[in-house]
Amino acid sequence: MVGIPMTNADLARVGFETSPLVNLVRGLDQLGSTRPMRSAHRRWLAGALRQIPERCRPLMELLNAIPNYAPAFLIPDLPPSGRLHRGVEEELDALRAVRDTDLALDFTIFDTWDRRPSRAYDALRDRGERLIPVLTDAMHALYTACLAEDWPDIRRALDADIGRRARQMALDGPGAVLNDLHPKLSWEPEKLSLAVSKVPDWRYDLRGDGLTFTPSVFGHYVGSLIAPGRRSMMAYPVSDLDAAAALIGAESPHDGLAALIGRARAAALRAIGDDPTTGELAVLLGVKAPTASAHAAALRSAGLVVTERTGRSVRHRLTGLGAELIAANRR
Repeated sequence: MVGIPMTNADLARVGFETSPLVNLVRGLDQLGSTRPMRSAHRRWLAGALRQIPERCRPLMELLNAIPNYAPAFLIPDLPPSGRLHRGVEEELDALRAVRDTDLALDFTIFDTWDRRPSRAYDALRDRGERLIPVLTDAMHALYTACLAEDWPDIRRALDADIGRRARQMALDGPGAVLNDLHPKLSWEPEKLSLAVSKVPDWRYDLRGDGLTFTPSVFGHYVGSLIAPGRRSMMAYPVSDLDAAAALIGAESPHDGLAALIGRARAAALRAIGDDPTTGELAVLLGVKAPTASAHAAALRSAGLVVTERTGRSVRHRLTGLGAELIAANRR
């Protein structure tokens, strides 16, 4: 059992964010895990494993070197900004900025816990931060190959879960939300408890900075990342029903919309259903802004979207034809 002291200041700073890399890591760190896996996750993972580029193999080795543990440095620390969505590009930039001092926590875990022989870990131990650019590029490739096309559907499920939590918090307070997040998580005044069997041996301290919760469609477990020098985070699973609904697109090989306009443009059209700006569309798709702009331009030429300027932003929305195509090709 982990007992996390939680002051009133911490409770007042409870927040929620979505994270592409948290979901990617949770989706792929189950290969050597002893935890049970949802059937939708298992099918998604089987498909994802077929897409992993060869240069990502050392990264996968790191992810699965210790059962039920993912290296903390792969979940980048971002400063608080009131955001609801962490963008994959800003997460990759934060990962690219990891230094030797940031790796110390993971070296402690790797050196004291049972782990599989790992050449990737040995290389990281020898080269430290000099290996980070290579691992960051591998993480980007892994995201692009395994999660980017499914991220718009997944993020909608995560947004819906956060919306429910926000309404509950407004009605019943943050304590009620914490008690409802997961069966192994419970809150009482001044303490948050997490029922887990084996945890790193250090003192948990939120330092009055609160705790950021990030939902995931992968895994049944709660994952905590509370360590000195970084913002505290806890990942939790959405419901089985919501997870299955979000991942159904990844399970189905028959997507009429993708067959008609291509998978990348189909993902862009579905993402434009949320009326995003070009920058927001890029974040949803996990691509650079020029690529997102090119997708929007192609869809606009086909009469599926229209583009409107609002101040300095360019916002895209579906035409009637675009909406009808999506409605006729639900995944």
